[in-house]
Amino acid sequence: MNKSRSKTISILLIAGIAISSLGSCSSTVTNQVNQNLPLPTTAETVSPGLKVISEVHVDTRLEDLTMTTPALSFPVSAYVLLPTNYNQNPTKRYPVIYVLHGGSPGPNTGLEYREWIDAGAIVQDTANLDVICVFPQAGSGGWYTNWFNNGKGGSPEWETFHVDQLVPYVDQTYRTISNRNGRALLGESMGGYGVMEYASRHPDLFGTAAAFSGAVDIGNPPEIAGPKASLIVGIMASGDGGTPTSPFGSFENNEIVWRNHDPADLVQNLKDTNLYLYCGNGTPGPLDTPETVSDFSKGIEQIVYESNLGFEEQLAAYHIPAFIDNYGAGTHSWPYWRRDLIDVLPRIMNDFKSTKPWPNQVTYTTADSSFSQWGYSVSFQRKVSEFATLSEAGESGFNLSGSGIAVVTTPTFYPPTSNHSVAVTAIVSNQHSSETQIVKSDSEGRLTVTINLGPSNSITEYSPGWSLKDTKVFQVKVTIK
Repeated sequence: MNKSRSKTISILLIAGIAISSLGSCSSTVTNQVNQNLPLPTTAETVSPGLKVISEVHVDTRLEDLTMTTPALSFPVSAYVLLPTNYNQNPTKRYPVIYVLHGGSPGPNTGLEYREWIDAGAIVQDTANLDVICVFPQAGSGGWYTNWFNNGKGGSPEWETFHVDQLVPYVDQTYRTISNRNGRALLGESMGGYGVMEYASRHPDLFGTAAAFSGAVDIGNPPEIAGPKASLIVGIMASGDGGTPTSPFGSFENNEIVWRNHDPADLVQNLKDTNLYLYCGNGTPGPLDTPETVSDFSKGIEQIVYESNLGFEEQLAAYHIPAFIDNYGAGTHSWPYWRRDLIDVLPRIMNDFKSTKPWPNQVTYTTADSSFSQWGYSVSFQRKVSEFATLSEAGESGFNLSGSGIAVVTTPTFYPPTSNHSVAVTAIVSNQHSSETQIVKSDSEGRLTVTINLGPSNSITEYSPGWSLKDTKVFQVKVTIK
């Protein structure tokens, strides 16, 4: 379960079970078995609406791209840093590190994506490494999310741009290793938050995540939770033309939105990800100079240190391994992040050598009403926002918890158009009620199962006035033979 979700789970008899072999979700499922599919032939195929309007070759390694996308109401930029010998090895493929920049309380200049090139010394540190680095713009306070905007959504949709559009574009345009073993996330400060947020929300895409002084638990400590959370986020979001509630809504009224983007609440999604956490405690340390020591650099590092401790507690609670370097004295400043970079790059490059397959069983928890992860496509019909969990999901079946009606489409596990016995079992106080039907896989080997979990809850989880008794969680076990 999610952080602070120690509710008593009420498991009630499901109202009914329906199973079908067809579903609208099936067309969006990615292929779990064949992770190295042929690269797409057009940008529109993989990144609808994304257009490169300018491409400047800064030098033999560095390209500066300017793009437009319906996800953003303004042009957006990204650097692409190629390996030194990229052009001399026309058939070689390379892993990719997506480098996420930090935020600032000032106005959005549109140039924040350049900070790791200008201040981070990453060009020199990767000169002898066979890796592509991508540095996307994310605003001065974009928070690596599709902004809530008072429930209306719309621009900026940073997560859509970065994950759904930029990653496929990079895989199409450059010679990449286009699976999770060949992708890593790295970032500092707000970018460190973005690293763990994207890793926890998209564990099937990114195999490694490294955060430097990141706000990796936005529900902890009090300085970045509750009313103060909206204030701090808002100070940064104002530089992008937003209000304190634009990115996630107000914490008081939209806590479910905050939690759905809090890596600490989504920590169980990270059990198959290589994790690296670096953070100081805000006390001036050995790399500090008069220029790096300020009330801001000390205070922010103290806050994110507490945030890291909260996140690390969640990792320990779920027995998720991670490399953790809480190095003590150190402020929120570049000398420490440059040192962190030098330390973590060999670790990431070693991770890229992995040839491990996708897990035999996966778990994914979210409050999204629909998701596609690990080759599964799941959508819910329910009245309110709440967390749901797909667990122990593999070729022989899966468990699902939540409420309302769920449609689950599996990966391409099965022979095309083959018949399978699908048993859906509801668990009620350790009693089981089961129904079995024969289901035919589609032409690509997917099965689609429609499940009536139980009556939809009527009160949004974590909303004002909500209590544990207001959310009933129904659980089913699906067995496929």
